[in-house]
This record gives sequence, C-alpha cells and structure tokens, in this order.
Amino acid sequence: MSTHRIAAVRADVERRRLRIHWKDGAVTTKDLARDIAERPLFAALGDAEMFASVRVLDGGYAIGWPDTEVAFAADGLWYEAHPSALPWPDAVMSPDDFKGWMQREHLSLSTTAALLDLSRRTIAYYASGERVVPRVVFLACMAVTSARTRAA
Repeated sequence: MSTHRIAAVRADVERRRLRIHWKDGAVTTKDLARDIAERPLFAALGDAEMFASVRVLDGGYAIGWPDTEVAFAADGLWYEAHPSALPWPDAVMSPDDFKGWMQREHLSLSTTAALLDLSRRTIAYYASGERVVPRVVFLACMAVTSARTRAA
C-alpha cells in the first residue's frame, strides 16, 4: 500500500472543516462538525482557537491538535476521501486480520469497543466474522496503530 503524505492543513473554523493539501498536489476536505457535536473525544475542538491550531505531524504522516489526543493518520484520511483507491475495495479487513490487529495492539473486546466508540457486541461480530468489518473501522484501526506508534 502506498503512503500518502500531507503538505499542509488549513482549518475552516466557522464550518469545522479541514482543507488538507497533499504532497502530490491533491486537496481534500475533512468535515468534523458532526464528530465535534456528538463525540466526547472531539469536544475540545468545539473551541474555535483550539480547532484552528491543527498541525501537520510526523513529516506529513498525520495531523493533530496540540494538547489533545485527537490525531488522524494521513493514509486513513486519504482513503476516507478516496475509497475506490483502496487496494482491496470490498473485503477491507478479514475477521482474522481484525483479531490479529487487536492482539498486536493488546486490546480486549471491551477496550476495542471503547476505543472505536462501538458496542462490545459489534466488535465481537467483526472478530467472529458474523459481520463484515466496514472500511471506516479499518481506517480507525490504522489511525489507532499510527497514533500508538507515534507515542512510542
């Protein structure tokens, strides 16, 4: 899988959107208004000054906000904006891949559920293969791994 890198990020504070400029010249938008309104992890970004403080991190491999735990991996943002560019467009993550990811990250079903803001039952469905792991969950897993790698 190719690695996409971010050149710059600009905050549209009024609409709570990010304009992401990629090193290859592409430009995408990430809308965070709903996440800020509905998800506690993003609450700090409701403050206009905090939202405007978004920065490119790790040489373009991520973006994030100082003094928060909110960060996004570049590849996750790229594939969210370009889902057809995924090398495996249908079955994004097999149950074995999902369970392997949980094991590598040392996560239980409950911890994974809390981290991904999903129910424990949903995580169990993904791990057992009873439900297909959605692309957005796969991207969230990539972001978690990226954030944990950066923190190490």
